[in-house]
Amino acid sequence: MKLTRRAVAAGLPLAIAQPALAAPLRLGEAAARAGLRYGTAIEPQTVENDPAFAALVLDQCDLITPENALKWNALRPDRNHFDFAAADRVAAFARRARAPMHGHTLVWHEAIPDWAIHELKTGDPRALLVDHITTVVRRYAGRVVSWDVINEPVERNDRRPDGLRKSPWFEALGPDYLEIALRAAHAADPKARLAIADYGLEYDDIGWMVEKRGTMLDLLRGLKSRGVPLHALALQGHLLGDHPPAFGAGLSQFLRQVAALGLAIYVTELDVNDQHMAGDIAQRDRSVAEIYTAFVRAVAAEPATQIVVTWGLADRYTSKVDFFPRPDGKPVRPLPFDADLRPKPAALALADAFASRRRG
Repeated sequence: MKLTRRAVAAGLPLAIAQPALAAPLRLGEAAARAGLRYGTAIEPQTVENDPAFAALVLDQCDLITPENALKWNALRPDRNHFDFAAADRVAAFARRARAPMHGHTLVWHEAIPDWAIHELKTGDPRALLVDHITTVVRRYAGRVVSWDVINEPVERNDRRPDGLRKSPWFEALGPDYLEIALRAAHAADPKARLAIADYGLEYDDIGWMVEKRGTMLDLLRGLKSRGVPLHALALQGHLLGDHPPAFGAGLSQFLRQVAALGLAIYVTELDVNDQHMAGDIAQRDRSVAEIYTAFVRAVAAEPATQIVVTWGLADRYTSKVDFFPRPDGKPVRPLPFDADLRPKPAALALADAFASRRRG
């Protein structure tokens, strides 16, 4: 039996509903028809050691993000050496896929090795930051076409008037670290598109997220007014399975305001956390699909939206196994394909959401 809208709506058991589609489902092609680029985040070992999973990524994706291989703790074993082995393996796979890469991430408050924390406190933090960004961005120039230059710079709980997170970078360099990082990345590869990425910008009915939108807009306006090279805002898109999909007028207005600054909109870490969702597998999968549909339709309706990246492609490989396990011990199911690499209702939901942009 084919995976049709009727089968999904009827809640047929996955073993019945999923094995085949009326036509081959390829999310990359569905996105491209809507003027978008679809991709996923991978670890090099998963595509090297699992040919079936690698084939699925090759078939579905037109953009590749290294999930961890470009973070500081992966690249910098010590002050004087870079280890590009894992990142180069992802780049090799991206070449095989004939897909560009989206780089994640050059500056973050986590995944910083201990030696770098010490250097930020006792050495020359500006030189450290600029040297790192210059070396990494130049190495992947032409292959990494867009970067999460700064990841998660806003944290209102830190109680600064500007809303900036008191990260190790902020403590070492003050608010200027943002501009330093963006200018260094642009100098290293003037053709790369540079983004600021953050979470908690998605929901209209969660107060702190609505407030964070305003803080983010102020940050973006300030950078743009100073002529800092910045091309996009990246919404992470870690969605909540146990919360109503409140992606309405508020999100649309926020995206229009971002676009009015001349910025593109990316979705770079999309998944649905089903940790606390009730129901059997079929019920959970339907609910997850509904959340994907609501969010991607809302974001894709904004013409400035350019890329959608899911944080993983199949439930066989998802970080939510470790970070957000279900209390009932059942497998988590946050992604478009299941652990057996079969398309779930979420995959069809993504394809339909991309198509809605064309119809709109």
